[in-house]
Amino acid sequence: MLLQSPDIVRLLIIFIPQLIVAGLFLFLAIKLLRRNQQRPTVTLCMLYILSGSGLIFNAMHVVLAAFQPENVVLLLVIYFLSYFPMLFSAVFILTFMISILRLGDVFTIKKQLIITLIYGFIIGIIFFTPNGITFSEQWRPIFSWVFLTLVYIVLTVFIVLPTLWYSRSLVKTFQDKILKRKLSIFITGVIGMLFSIYGIVLYITWQGSLFSSLWSILTTFIIIPSALFIYYGIGREL
Repeated sequence: MLLQSPDIVRLLIIFIPQLIVAGLFLFLAIKLLRRNQQRPTVTLCMLYILSGSGLIFNAMHVVLAAFQPENVVLLLVIYFLSYFPMLFSAVFILTFMISILRLGDVFTIKKQLIITLIYGFIIGIIFFTPNGITFSEQWRPIFSWVFLTLVYIVLTVFIVLPTLWYSRSLVKTFQDKILKRKLSIFITGVIGMLFSIYGIVLYITWQGSLFSSLWSILTTFIIIPSALFIYYGIGREL
């Protein structure tokens, strides 16, 4: 997610910020769950929990790659556990928006589960794309352009486009100016989180470019405000 290297200084530059962001995600999830455990709240919490756990596993992957690069099986497992949750978490943005827009008897738990499982299955299949993911000698992951294209297509069709449509519907639903302002903050956070997923996938694919250098600096400053916007926009009002 950020620039990976066995060098201890660069390792710490990765390790510490990712754990800080992960801690923020888990903190926001706990705050939401302490308010109530209703379905919309739990759904939004899954976004934070999965994103946070992915960052924690990625930090573990960086450390393990630096000190035990011969542990191939464990590195592959931890790698999958770091990036799959990141991509999978996006579905909970969509299902959260549907759950607050539609009544429970319309968007049932069964329908939500079906959408979640289908998206998770498709994302899981993409990870097994032939030559889709390779690793450098330092266990730095490199996505192929085919892998990037598949991820972008699935993310755009299944998550981004429906999310934008439901965002428009939500804006029309709320009439109060204060609520509309909070909704705008929330939608800004959602767009920021989705943009960060696009950026992270491109960063891992297009390495050695000017974009990869800039993204390694900017990513934290995009993800943290986006997570806070989602929470302070609508999350804490649940």
